[in-house]
Amino acid sequence: MQKIPYTTDQNNPSIRAYTEAVEKGKKNQHVLPYGKEWAVANLVSKKVDLTFHNQQEAIEYARSNATQGTAVFIHNADGRIKERIDY
Repeated sequence: MQKIPYTTDQNNPSIRAYTEAVEKGKKNQHVLPYGKEWAVANLVSKKVDLTFHNQQEAIEYARSNATQGTAVFIHNADGRIKERIDY
């Protein structure tokens, strides 16, 4: 079996756009129900940053950590996205 070399051309606009989208997705914040609390999490890394007693505290934290070019997704208690805030 012949091994096919994997190469990427970072000057290719499609590859560059994909790479930028992945990096942007890593920085997005999600405010999610987490048991009886609310969590601020990154769904790409599946990491919960912090948990809060109420949703408003979690939203304030997520908004304060958002950077330009990212988004904060606010979920309902059932887990569905109810709002998206772009920065």
